[in-house]
Amino acid sequence: MTSQPIEIEGTWEEIVAHAAELAGRRVRVIVLPDKPKALTPEAVPPFRPPSGRSLLRHAGTWAGEDFEDCLDLVYNTRSEIEF
Repeated sequence: MTSQPIEIEGTWEEIVAHAAELAGRRVRVIVLPDKPKALTPEAVPPFRPPSGRSLLRHAGTWAGEDFEDCLDLVYNTRSEIEF
């Protein structure tokens, strides 16, 4: 009968505190990355609703010759929706 693995998580100092109960047993140690620092309220940028300005710089710049084909594809492949 196999016993279930024991999972211990914490700092190295907290893990070493279990040294006596883990003596002679096989263990696996995984070093986790540091936790990301929480953003302070000053570091969070204020919410700005989207304006669409970034899209306007592309207005009138279509250079392809397949616009009508793409538009037809959209119309032909869309399906009706039921509510």
